[in-house]
Amino acid sequence: MLGNNPYTAAGWYNPQNPLSGPWRPASSEPPTFGALPTQGGTNSILTFEFCSFNPDVLNCTVIGPMKRSFFTIRTSSSNTVISKSEGAFAIIHWAQRPTVEASGVIPFQRAAEFVRLSSDRSLMKVDGKTYAWVPGSSGICLYTTGPNPPEQFAKLRMVSDNSKVLLEITSEAFQAGLFEPSIVSTVLLFSSRNID
Repeated sequence: MLGNNPYTAAGWYNPQNPLSGPWRPASSEPPTFGALPTQGGTNSILTFEFCSFNPDVLNCTVIGPMKRSFFTIRTSSSNTVISKSEGAFAIIHWAQRPTVEASGVIPFQRAAEFVRLSSDRSLMKVDGKTYAWVPGSSGICLYTTGPNPPEQFAKLRMVSDNSKVLLEITSEAFQAGLFEPSIVSTVLLFSSRNID
């Protein structure tokens, strides 16, 4: 019956069959590679700098990997415009009740609906999913919310000399469509303006 045992047929060691040996994979990948999520995958972190403050985050440049310019942020008395190289991408209207919108990413809405502030976290809604910006000793971290354990997607922090804000964001956050909403959230959270 040695031939009918699927474990032996797969090469697993069977003390009753001296010809079977320990399983040795042909590759370094686990046998479920691609079928199941893995722990500690290839989730890289990219850093973006809100820098060249004039005088603050409401007038600055966002520089990414390889010192490439990704966005410019310019503010007049009533609006903040976030632009990509192709042109305006997002706008924040500073009124009694500020509004925000970003082309194809954030529908027109009150800023307080996009980033809901509370004493211990700020909730951000993107594509029907809610994420939480949670302040901590190392910065403000973006986490998933819901029944599963929270997963960190990004972190915001002001450098010690207050010359720039850093956004550290995971590649998984990019795939989830959180890059542009995180840019807009950074401007709102570090604007020193009332967004309620």
